[in-house]
Amino acid sequence: MILACVRVQRAIEIILFCAAAVLLACVPSSAHFAQGTKVRTILVAEDGGGLVAYVRVPAPLVFSDLVGRAQVDQVPLTSPFLRKETTGTGVRYRIDMEAVSRDRAGFEDRLQAALIFAQAGLDLPASLTGFTVHARRPVQVLDGLEAAQAALAEVSTALDPVFGAAVIDYAIRINSPDPASDIEIRSGYAPLLPGPGVEIENHLVDARVQPPLSSTAPGQLETPAILDGSRLSTFLHFVYQGMLHILEGLDHVLLVIALALGVGATRKLIFLVTAFTLGHSVTLIATFLGATPTWPWFIPAVEAAIAASVLYAAVAAMVRKSGSVLVFAGIGLLHGLGFSFVLGDILGRDAPDLLPALLAFNIGIEVGQLLILAVTLTIVFCLEKLATPALRPARLGTLAAIAILSSWWVAERLGGVVSAV
Repeated sequence: MILACVRVQRAIEIILFCAAAVLLACVPSSAHFAQGTKVRTILVAEDGGGLVAYVRVPAPLVFSDLVGRAQVDQVPLTSPFLRKETTGTGVRYRIDMEAVSRDRAGFEDRLQAALIFAQAGLDLPASLTGFTVHARRPVQVLDGLEAAQAALAEVSTALDPVFGAAVIDYAIRINSPDPASDIEIRSGYAPLLPGPGVEIENHLVDARVQPPLSSTAPGQLETPAILDGSRLSTFLHFVYQGMLHILEGLDHVLLVIALALGVGATRKLIFLVTAFTLGHSVTLIATFLGATPTWPWFIPAVEAAIAASVLYAAVAAMVRKSGSVLVFAGIGLLHGLGFSFVLGDILGRDAPDLLPALLAFNIGIEVGQLLILAVTLTIVFCLEKLATPALRPARLGTLAAIAILSSWWVAERLGGVVSAV
């Protein structure tokens, strides 16, 4: 009877291990942060008794309907304001500045229609007041009315900029009956399909209040973003963003699961989680405030180190050697770097309300971390009470699958380090 039970446990262990390995292998090995984030900035302020929106946008988003149609139909991109050229690596497009000059009104119409502003469900009349075309994203950020006005006053590039790298600043005057009420912002064009590894974020600045409020919205604004002037809702927004990014970061999720499976619901778990939290809080704040090396291999090296930390946590849990407080504080330092890169992409390091956003984002990370721990420990508790023979194989199978996947990540990301050196 005992031998039969052992065989059943081993069979369960093998089945669960294989199932977990297949499941995890199907998940992309993305890190906490994307290196291809494209940011559109929208600043709304009161000016001259009305509302004005200053927009800084990657040029492809202004032509997203045309780009998306060309992608779907597999045909060349066609616009009177773009010209195609052939290079040694293939075909690319440039903004034809002479065509823009010839048909300035048509180009302004395209810019004006790119975003729709609404209040109480009604679209607001709007008119474009000026634009400038940059060959690449300007260093000066749009963090207030004066900065936005200065950016718009710059002269457009005289050369035809590469379409994918060009950035356009423009201003829209909005006819609003109540400038202080909530404003909805949505895209006026159909979305394009971002390339592999490319994400689109919107950095929203509500300069109707002082100091201005910053928030973010993902994607191409098919779903309207809302500016409500509320500091509480903005704070809660970044709490949500912190929760979202920890739950979407598979390597961090697996690290927390491995930690919970290695220590269980014990006092030591509290110590290790606290050390990990302090570690990632330090680097999240310090790195976001500018203490980041600019070496090209730095980000790939951080990715590889994060993957290695997941591998360590899984192996340590399998052999019942959970590690020390200092070890997990160091692991926290690594993961904090990843979180800072995420927040840097979506918010920007020169946001006007940086410290409240940092605090809220960090709180969201902790809430997400506690959710992962709670779910993991609840599953362990249920297996222990209802299906004791399955607990050990489920635990070892899960940890082994995490170890295999993280080993693959280490090898893959080390390749990125080598190529960046």
